[in-house]
Amino acid sequence: MISHLQMITIYVSDLARSLDFYINKLGFVETAVFDDGTTRLAWIVPEAAKEIPLATEIALYASDDPNDPRIGSVSGMVFTAEDIEATYHWLKSRGVPFTMELVRHPYGAGEGDQEARFVDPDGNEFLLHT
Repeated sequence: MISHLQMITIYVSDLARSLDFYINKLGFVETAVFDDGTTRLAWIVPEAAKEIPLATEIALYASDDPNDPRIGSVSGMVFTAEDIEATYHWLKSRGVPFTMELVRHPYGAGEGDQEARFVDPDGNEFLLHT
């Protein structure tokens, strides 16, 4: 029986640039790096998840193909935060580019769900959601 989601992959064009973004703008931490000259990967997790057993890791995979269609797409990944408004403003202050500003929907628990969309340097898009 499947127990958990171990890892998801984000395809990037420049591993160093992506690590800088995910670590210095989003506040993730690096858990491992692999670079044999051909394959370049780095594994990251949100800072708050680094001590959680079986936390899902993100693998940043540097593609050698500048036309790789997996780079710069809607990732389907949804991030959440205890205080989405504070997190949204913190990310904006760090220069994270948002493609959709924070909005509140009339549905969801309590006063409704909130969400915003942002992109990484390659245009991979993510959702920040309550």
